[in-house]
Amino acid sequence: MGTEIELRIKRIYAAIGEAIEYDVSKMKADVIQTDKVTSVYQDFRGELSDEQLTNIAHSFIHNIANLQDHLRRWAVHKGHDKAKVDQTVDNSLDLQIIKDLSNNDKHGYPPRDGGHSRKCPKLVSVNRIMQLKTQAKKGSTSGMTLGVGGVPKFFGDGTAKAIITGDVVDNDNNRIGDLHEIATKSVEAWEQLLADFGLIAITNGT
Repeated sequence: MGTEIELRIKRIYAAIGEAIEYDVSKMKADVIQTDKVTSVYQDFRGELSDEQLTNIAHSFIHNIANLQDHLRRWAVHKGHDKAKVDQTVDNSLDLQIIKDLSNNDKHGYPPRDGGHSRKCPKLVSVNRIMQLKTQAKKGSTSGMTLGVGGVPKFFGDGTAKAIITGDVVDNDNNRIGDLHEIATKSVEAWEQLLADFGLIAITNGT
């Protein structure tokens, strides 16, 4: 890939990749041991500060949100129907929320008229958490224990990864959803359109 729009697509996947960590050696727990007690503290941040976590979160938020304008210009230049780009956003609440979170970071909160989603979404409690998933089959397992030096040790046939996410809430602090899930569904919505435009194969999703 070498065109501007293709680079934009790569940047989305790269930004999301920065928010996922598979290297368990970076996520050691703090083990405090005395002659009377042993205690363990594990938060999966891997020495990332609040500011670093938030910057990574906003990086993938902006990259997902900003694709709309670039994709509209590309569609016009390539003879595609640019209305499909706006329709994709109109048909995806998740994309609307991502656009609102991006605009909030640029222009402040609250968004005018509730934003694209009309839900006045805002991002709070950004953190990195461990996500364990089983396979979609009976008897699949996924678990974690602590190994030597507090390094996490995983077992089972499922997957384990640390993800940067947060809570998306409205202006009354009612929870709307999980940032990672909203971003994932937003990318899936873009992928359907990108496949329709012939820019990616649908199996390229991350």
